Amino acid sequence: MGLFGGLASGGLGHELAADLELPINDEGSEKPVAGIHTHPDYSRAVLEDLYDYPRKRKLIAWQLWVFTGLLGGHRFYLNRTGTGILMLVTGGGGMVWWIIDAFLLSGMVDRYNGEQETRERASLPPIALDFMPALREVAFFDRRPAWAERREGTVRLVGDGLVLLLAGSALGTLTADQGEFEALAAVLVLIAVTNMGARWERLARLPVLRELDRWSHRLRIFYHTNDPGGPLSLLFRPLLGPVTAFFSKRARAEINLYLQLGAVFVIGFTLLDLVDAGVVSRSGLDFPLGELLQDIILTFVMVYAFATPIGATLTTHLLLERTDWVVWTLSAISLGAIAMGMFVA
Repeated sequence: MGLFGGLASGGLGHELAADLELPINDEGSEKPVAGIHTHPDYSRAVLEDLYDYPRKRKLIAWQLWVFTGLLGGHRFYLNRTGTGILMLVTGGGGMVWWIIDAFLLSGMVDRYNGEQETRERASLPPIALDFMPALREVAFFDRRPAWAERREGTVRLVGDGLVLLLAGSALGTLTADQGEFEALAAVLVLIAVTNMGARWERLARLPVLRELDRWSHRLRIFYHTNDPGGPLSLLFRPLLGPVTAFFSKRARAEINLYLQLGAVFVIGFTLLDLVDAGVVSRSGLDFPLGELLQDIILTFVMVYAFATPIGATLTTHLLLERTDWVVWTLSAISLGAIAMGMFVA
């Protein structure tokens, strides 16, 4: 049982459930209530090991190097998002970087696991939650974020609805014009896992959905401790974020989270494109590399540009509201705007 699992099953779990007005079952844990979040920013399905210190396995790293190495899959696995993206957009550095990594991979795994062990001993956050302060400095079980009073009310709700309308319609229009569905798929998954939260805990235990849910909860923890900003800030975040990332750790952490989501879909769709095009034919490599790299860069840009305002807006209200209807309504606005943009285009 992870740290949060132990806390939830002990006295603190009872205090938290009482504070959130949740009933306690016979086994001493809080019961989910229809229409009520069981503290949605920290679903019990993932918090048992989210703030854990998992080690990476060399066998998995080698398998990723073999099958997705040219796309940087092994580096994404080791939380090296920046260099993973560089490998992704350069085709493993023209295969040269991919070959060099064969000699570096074992050491990268050892360094990752060594840093994870050091963080665990020092009570620092695990590598995946590097943007967080030390656990002892964070009041994870506060009912609401510290910024909640500044970011609630009817005016804020209307403003956020407009942000979703603008972002969703623009995404739908660009998707229809470009014929590229990777960014759309990423945003749809983002909306789905945001709504999944603590309400569909059994679904969150499925292998693929579990990893997406873990990512979603890292995003929620990030926004729980970092003010997401007002509607205008969210609308222009895709433009301002990369600029402020040069001197802001918070901005870099936010960008990194969305790039991780984008990388999953870029790798997946790229592999499908390669298979569909018959990348290896009798005449050798038969795929327009320039077109592939252009699609990869475009997908990253679009995922960051649209997932950021939509994800931050939905997550803000997930953290603000105890009932589901607000997040569901905002999600419906996003989906309607996307459909409208695709239809108009």
